[in-house]
Amino acid sequence: MPGAMLATTADVNQIEAPVTWKAYLICAFASFGGIFFGYDSGYINGVTGSPVFVEIIEGAGATALTGSHNSLITSILSAGTFFGAIIAGDVADTIGRRWTVIIGCMIYIVGVILQVASHGLGLIVAGRLVAGLGVGFESAIVILYMSEICPRKVRGALVSGYQFCITIGLLLASCINYGTKDINSTASYRIPIGIQFIFGVVLAGGLFFLPDSPRYFVKRGNVEAARNALSRLRGQPGDSDYIEAELSEIVANEEYERTMIPTTGWVSGWANCFKGSLWKQN
Repeated sequence: MPGAMLATTADVNQIEAPVTWKAYLICAFASFGGIFFGYDSGYINGVTGSPVFVEIIEGAGATALTGSHNSLITSILSAGTFFGAIIAGDVADTIGRRWTVIIGCMIYIVGVILQVASHGLGLIVAGRLVAGLGVGFESAIVILYMSEICPRKVRGALVSGYQFCITIGLLLASCINYGTKDINSTASYRIPIGIQFIFGVVLAGGLFFLPDSPRYFVKRGNVEAARNALSRLRGQPGDSDYIEAELSEIVANEEYERTMIPTTGWVSGWANCFKGSLWKQN
């Protein structure tokens, strides 16, 4: 692994830097991505029950969506999420976790705009599909990003905050649906949809000020960038024993992974998922 020489601390009690409020806040902010999935999953039931929305999709006089239209509008988000999650991993390894999440936010925002502008079935389905693609990016990479930047001793608790944000998203969706249920105009469905725009802008904007994952930089062979990122995340000087010890561990782990799971290309990387036996342990 190219980069500067690394040293470890001789004091076993100084393996990891003290956890600061800054570390908590950074990880808590990243978990905000869970609101995307929770809100997007929750608001749609209120929208599909809106009399105004029903008439726009089915025509004047309709009182409910047909079963096929209701299923299509509701489930198409998952189709986008499926493909987004598959694509996001390779994108994150190429341009970084942070930028992948930002791109996911931009895709999500485009999907929201399409839905807000919709006057029929086609555009609402297209918007849900595009938004789902962005949600797939978030779902796959936000948790990865959090697990790679969180201090080890509180990693489990902080990463679980993503699930908490999903439930917050569901709660917000229910509140917004309740608040707009009696509106007799297109605002009854455009407000619940349009609020998602704020989520995308907040997460993307905040990530511009956060460092990328140190493990991503090590994976790309840029140890000094990893050191700088760790220094910002842990609130310690770049040459401190804490940073040296954690960086050494990250480098050693990356070298071990390269030895155990060698890849020669994109296809071989995916093929490794299907190698070995389910019943035999090495």
